[in-house]
Amino acid sequence: MIQVLQTLAKNTLGRDFVVGDLHGYYAELMQALEQVSFDFTQDRLLAVGDLINRGPDSYKCLQLVNEPWFFSVQGNHERLMVHSLAGSLAAYKAWQKHGGGWAALYKEEELQEMVRLIHNKMPLAIEVSQGEQCLGIVHAEVPQDDWSILRQWQGEPTRELLDSTALLRKRLHKNLDHPVANIDAVACGHTLVKKPTRLGNVTYLETGICAPQIEGYLTLVEATKLLQN
Repeated sequence: MIQVLQTLAKNTLGRDFVVGDLHGYYAELMQALEQVSFDFTQDRLLAVGDLINRGPDSYKCLQLVNEPWFFSVQGNHERLMVHSLAGSLAAYKAWQKHGGGWAALYKEEELQEMVRLIHNKMPLAIEVSQGEQCLGIVHAEVPQDDWSILRQWQGEPTRELLDSTALLRKRLHKNLDHPVANIDAVACGHTLVKKPTRLGNVTYLETGICAPQIEGYLTLVEATKLLQN
């Protein structure tokens, strides 16, 4: 069963960082972590999903979910992979169109193991304590702009919930700046922005490491900064 919400206690040993969509750019992530002197024994990295497709190292980026310092929600590219390997021809065509060609390098059993990683290690949302405040992470949008829906969810996610957390772009496209209720701040990816963009208490971090046409880059930010007004 897909986990809807993973809750993380406050990191009492080190810092928490949030990173935008990786899309297979493993070396660039390691470089960004080096620049902030990331401590792999004490710090944590929280990812907004879309670890795979388009870049050169999708496999390495997906395997990061096995690391004790790394946490990620599911993005639409992970959902495409899951649906493709479950037999959906439409999803497979979309996956290949949007950078899924790397999967041809792996055997079917290896790909199915990656799907199990997505199911078992990548929830739809993460809530992480930052002391007296809480930061939420989803790939696309919070359902009905109310974090309590994720907290209270029981059972399998519906199609509506999956679409909201992984696919929707309404808030950013319509420039809606009201806050998401029942959470102090939210970090999202999914929709391309030229620089980190804040609407209400939601910050969008997909600055396009896989989009050289806009001189895109990878955004890495300390979690506490996302909670500042």
